[in-house]
Amino acid sequence: MDVLQWVERAAAAPSLLLATDFDGTISEITAVSGGAVAAPGALGALGALSRAPGTTVAIVTGRTIHDIAARTAAIGAVWRVGEHGAEIAAPGGELVYLAEAPTEALDALEREAEEAVRRIPALGIERKRCSIALHWRRVPAEARPAAFDALGAWEDAAARRGFVVMRGRSIHEARDAAHDKGRALAFLLARLPQGTLVVYAGDDTTDEPAIAHAREIGGVGVYIASSERPDTAVEPHLTLDGPEAWIAFLEALAARRGAAA
Repeated sequence: MDVLQWVERAAAAPSLLLATDFDGTISEITAVSGGAVAAPGALGALGALSRAPGTTVAIVTGRTIHDIAARTAAIGAVWRVGEHGAEIAAPGGELVYLAEAPTEALDALEREAEEAVRRIPALGIERKRCSIALHWRRVPAEARPAAFDALGAWEDAAARRGFVVMRGRSIHEARDAAHDKGRALAFLLARLPQGTLVVYAGDDTTDEPAIAHAREIGGVGVYIASSERPDTAVEPHLTLDGPEAWIAFLEALAARRGAAA
């Protein structure tokens, strides 16, 4: 099927869950994660879809729930999933799921991360409520072999403390194995009408459980490819070339869902 056929399939669904990652999907990847901004076209299309009959929109991200709420405030009443499913807020903003934070283990792992940064200053630490990440995008090429050695040692420390480490686009993130984006999709679908069609799009390894889950239940998994990560370990129904192509998909779908209304 070509892109338009997938759009038409989603447009025809009586009940639709349109779920999307943020970074690298509706926002370009930035050197510093704090600089990421959702594309205006994406916000407009997602807002239109959230108002269309029979349509539920969800933003599913590794960012904290408060961070993603601020970055997508223009969309309005949509589901927001933070920290890969450890935090879930309903369209009205109410937190309906909040995992217990493994604070002591994260504190210890943060100290390990600080040791890595002392060795490789260009590494960046991002501490979240339920996870911790090391960013290496700004590490110069000549320092990367040493950086990867430090990241490997940090991964071992994370594993000893019961975390899983996801290797994403210039990021290694340690988190609780109990939460991933596939489980988050299942949580959302359990609250929607039976037979709801899910369309999920993402660009990185953390999105693979959700793309796979969408496929398993008869939905549509969309992979947003990049030069940094052109392929995925799971089999999507549709691969699109970067955020612009996904935003075009969203705009076409919003037009059709609105026309159908």
